[in-house]
Amino acid sequence: MAFTLRIFFLTFLLCFFFHHSPSLALDLEVVKKIPVGEFPKAILLAPDGKEAVVSNFGSKSFSIIDLGALKVSETVPLPSEAVEMAFSPDGSRLYITNWGGGTLSVVDYQTKKVIQIIPVGDKPKGVTASFDGKKVYVSNWASDNVMVINSETFEVTATIPVGAVPRGIALVPDGYELYVANFRGKNVSVIDTVKESVTGIIQTTDNPRHIVFSKDGKKAFITHWGAGEVWVIDSTTHRVLNKIKVGEHPKTVDLSSDGKRLFVANYKSDSISVIDVDKNRVILTYPVLKNPSGLAVSPDGKRVYVTGWYSNNVTVLNILEN
Repeated sequence: MAFTLRIFFLTFLLCFFFHHSPSLALDLEVVKKIPVGEFPKAILLAPDGKEAVVSNFGSKSFSIIDLGALKVSETVPLPSEAVEMAFSPDGSRLYITNWGGGTLSVVDYQTKKVIQIIPVGDKPKGVTASFDGKKVYVSNWASDNVMVINSETFEVTATIPVGAVPRGIALVPDGYELYVANFRGKNVSVIDTVKESVTGIIQTTDNPRHIVFSKDGKKAFITHWGAGEVWVIDSTTHRVLNKIKVGEHPKTVDLSSDGKRLFVANYKSDSISVIDVDKNRVILTYPVLKNPSGLAVSPDGKRVYVTGWYSNNVTVLNILEN
């Protein structure tokens, strides 16, 4: 009898710990699913936090979502399939890569009009703007290079060879290095943005795809599509610090505003993984929708927005803290 009571008490304590541990006190709740265009890929929040932009690959357009009303307020046509997007630092311009046409669309975000179409490389994917807004960087999937564009003249000023099939790109917060995930190269190219040349290569594993940096810039978080992992890289030494197993075919990642949690869209697993950044482990896996692709966390850390590649919508989820 005493032995049975001890087992019961131990089981109770273990259950209490695992269900009430502060590190696990997180959940997600679907608020709404917003119809957008066909094959929505990326989602990006406007700098003022009032709107979200969705790139519709299949519809060759981008949709504007009013985050107050949670509905599409406008859809704008593009010359070809829309892939990734980036805002200028002041939020006045939106840059969108156009896959099939090999171009970069420049959008006046106030008017929502395309003001320039810039020829770039073959099958452009990733795009980001320098922190001073003077340069725009584009990774060209089928050209194995990154192009540097003058944001005033719209001219390509440099073409930098990188690894095989470059995908995600991200600037280290100090602006002096640009990381490029080479999807078929099993590595990440590190570009010196002053010299505009590759100065380092970080060896990784199958299909590095998307990159985001910690708030202090000391770590890079990189999804690996083939391995089903997020790798944590020391941005100073370029050493691999951790490898975190998530779902199958992880695509986009985004950090919470406080930098404590990393949200991962697992394309093949139809789920989102939430990682505790300090502990380097998954604390929640949440089933969302068919083939989640793009993902963005609200500035206040209360919501996450996820595009569904085959469902043609954006799922809005509340982030619940217990």
